[in-house]
Formats: sequence, C-alpha cells, structure tokens
Amino acid sequence: MVLTPAGTSKLPVWTNPSASSFQCTLIDDPDLPHRFHAHLPGFQVSPLVPLDDLAAELGIKRVFVKDESKRAGLPAFKILGASWGTFRAVAELVGMEPDVGLEDVVIKAQEAEIKLLAATEGNHGQAVARMAKLMKLEVEIYASNFMDQSTESLIAGEGAKVIRVDGDYDAAVAQAAKQAFRKKNHILIQDNSFEGYEKIPNWIIEGYSTLLMEVESQLQEVGLKATTIVTPIGVGSLGHAVVSFAKSKSRGIGVIGVEPINSACLHHSLRTGNNRTIRTTATIMAGMNCGTVSPISWPILKQGVNASVTISEWEAHQAVEYLHRHGIDAGPCGAAALAALRRVAAENPGAVGLGRDSVVVLLSTEGKREYAVPNDDT
Repeated sequence: MVLTPAGTSKLPVWTNPSASSFQCTLIDDPDLPHRFHAHLPGFQVSPLVPLDDLAAELGIKRVFVKDESKRAGLPAFKILGASWGTFRAVAELVGMEPDVGLEDVVIKAQEAEIKLLAATEGNHGQAVARMAKLMKLEVEIYASNFMDQSTESLIAGEGAKVIRVDGDYDAAVAQAAKQAFRKKNHILIQDNSFEGYEKIPNWIIEGYSTLLMEVESQLQEVGLKATTIVTPIGVGSLGHAVVSFAKSKSRGIGVIGVEPINSACLHHSLRTGNNRTIRTTATIMAGMNCGTVSPISWPILKQGVNASVTISEWEAHQAVEYLHRHGIDAGPCGAAALAALRRVAAENPGAVGLGRDSVVVLLSTEGKREYAVPNDDT
C-alpha cells in the first residue's frame, strides 16, 4: 500500500526518547574506506565551518557546518559512498580483495567489460558516473521525470548515458535494477536496498563513515566533541551511517533527521511505526525526493534517530540564503539541516538535549545549484 500524506502543512517534530540509549556499529574497520578515499583524485578533507552567530542566537555552545560542496571535485558527499560501493562491487566481481589498489581492479574490470548502472535524483548518479569514468567503464544512469535538465547535463558530462523513466525515483530504481540483473557483468550501484540486494548498499553506507571520522577529528583539533548531528535523510543511507557513528563507542550523540514536507518517507514511517512507501511530488530538495526508506536502514533509523523534522520549500530556501551569506555554497538539501535545527530549537529543544553546552554539526550535503525560488507559503 502506498501512503498519500495529507497536505503539505508543517508536521510536529517527531521524537524518540529511547534513541539516547540505542547502540550500534556500522563497520569494524572504518580506516579501510578512509584509506581508499585518500587516494582518489582530488580528494581532500571537507571543511568544518563554525557558525558562531547562529550558536549565540540559539543559546548553544557551538554550531558547525560540514561543507560537502566540493568533495573530490564534485558538488556533494555522494562520491564517498558511490566510490567505495563501486570499488567493492567491482573488486568482488573480478575476484579481488578490498585491500588491493584501485589500479589493479581497473585492469581486471576492463577485461571483464563491466558496466555500471544506477538510479538517481542527481548527485548519486553523477558520483557513480565519475567512478565509471575513473575506471574507464560504461555506465547508464536512470532518472525520474522530476530531475531537472541542468542535473541531467552534469551527469551526461561525466560520460554517462542518462535514461529518463516515466515515474518517480522508485520507478527509476526498479528500471535500473531490471536492466542490471540481465547480465553477469552488469552491476547496480544503488544506495537503497530491496529484497536480494543489500551488500552494495551496505558498502555505500560504509563509505560515508569517512565524512563522520573527519568531523570527529576536526572537532578534536579544537578540543570539542559533537553532542548533536543534523542530517538530511532521502532513502536513509547517510542517516544510517550517521546513527551508526553517533551511537557507537559510547559517543552518545543525538541525531536529528530532516526531510521535505512532501517527500518525508522516514517521518511518516516513524509516526506509523512501519516502513511505508509514500507518494512524493517535486521539491527543490531533489536529493531527498524519495518515497521509501531503504529496508536495511529502516531498523537503524527507527531506533537511533532522536528527532525527525519536516521542512517547507521556503524554510530550505531561507537556510540556503543564510549559508550563502556566511560563505557556504549550499544547495537546498545541504541547507535543510540548518532549517531543521531552527525548528527543533524553537519547538522541542529537549528532544536532543539542546542547551548551553551543545555542540551541533550540520551536514551540508550538496553545493549550490539552480532551483526555482519558492513562495513564502510553500
């Protein structure tokens, strides 16, 4: 059954008091993907930018933005998951271990004539296309009718064949999977799981651990520890990585998840207690225009997210403008974390223990991009 959310009005902040005691671990050796990423062309640690005036405004100790607008030469964090997931999947198919060099895997992959396929609303597809370009592999990217032409051009510019699907993101995933499973040398590189397809999405989630390890190291350099991380959700893969990091090794970090009002698959699932598919509509937060939470991520998010927030198009736009004034080139998905923090601080700060000693990290997951400026009632 597909759930159709009632209207697009603001929903109250959803909270889970038991999340503070939840514990889990994502990966035994997070240094493995971290070492791999360090050797990617153009790889650098992304900035952690302080927003001291915002912290003062909200009455908390510190606020930082993890700026993913230029990650490895691409405008989003997605390359971290796509690169590690692609590398692991290709290495496995050609019979090589994950501790070998990328160059060795590339040689074997070309001999096997491997082809990559993925579905996207934008940034994931561009990241998979970049990995295919780096590994000199053929790639097809499937996209919904919601994706704008400028985004399609960016993906095609990486050498990918872009195929439009008559339907939403879930329909694009289904079509990409159908094509990928036809041949043994085709690999679906997707960040959401479904029955029989879990290994590669897990590797993609593991790839995001690099971002979180960087955050922890950058805060340690200034003598701080995060108390709250605010993350966009989408299909839930990044949120899965954030919760696993925040709730491991006794870190005890609160997690706030944010989604667009009209594409809030996690928020509606949390309210019903079951992972539900919802109908979505176009949003300027295109990277979160997803109707279903990835099944492997749902149990982790259900137990480990302290608060879930839905925001309007206008709130996202306002957050974009604020970050631009502070020198951070965020797109609407990236700025969504800021809008969510404002909502929680105003409506339910106790949900994640926001107070004078709080150190909050906002994950700005994408760089500046074109979008239609919304009205202030959307």
